[in-house]
Amino acid sequence: MKWSERPKAHRWAIIGAFVGMAVGAVAVFEYAYHGSTLDRYLIMAGGLLIGGAIGALLSRLAP
Repeated sequence: MKWSERPKAHRWAIIGAFVGMAVGAVAVFEYAYHGSTLDRYLIMAGGLLIGGAIGALLSRLAP
């Protein structure tokens, strides 16, 4: 499926998930560098889910 054929909510959610993972990666290096692998996975998964949710929310608010 082409990018332009995807629904607007899906495109925004994908972009939001990417941004959330980028923020999660920075948080992992800052706060969980010496932590366990589970800590790192939880931070990255949280970034993915929260970023995707924010992206989906922004798709509804954007014109």
